[in-house]
Amino acid sequence: MLYVRHGKPLAATEFGCCTYRGAAERGGIGWVDVVDHDADPPRINGDYVRDEEAQAHYLREMLAVFDEEGVDTAFWFTFAGYEYPHHADPRFDLDMASYGVCRLMPDGSLAPKRSFHIMAKAYTSATPALPVQSEDGPTDVSECRA
Repeated sequence: MLYVRHGKPLAATEFGCCTYRGAAERGGIGWVDVVDHDADPPRINGDYVRDEEAQAHYLREMLAVFDEEGVDTAFWFTFAGYEYPHHADPRFDLDMASYGVCRLMPDGSLAPKRSFHIMAKAYTSATPALPVQSEDGPTDVSECRA
């Protein structure tokens, strides 16, 4: 890969997809025109189908590509779409237009999506590219506890 030839760490600083069937194919514009913000209350603009497994599949697929290509670290687009709350009625489930790995529940709490668990497992088992720095100098990352 062209980017790793300089011997510097390589980071994918933003990747992700929304939580509806077909969102991965739309990539970075997956949220465009999904929500009708002019409606009161805002609602889903069309016949989108919530699909947390599709988002999780995209995450796994991209992590495999990054690993194969020598990317040192990768950052998912966002933790939660705070402006896109989940709703039991699919017409008002704005979370489908969210890239978040957690959904914002109607009561304001967060609930992990399938992609959250995939990410947690992948990042927990990842080998660090760089040592963790403490006040006393480099530290073995295995000493860190959540």
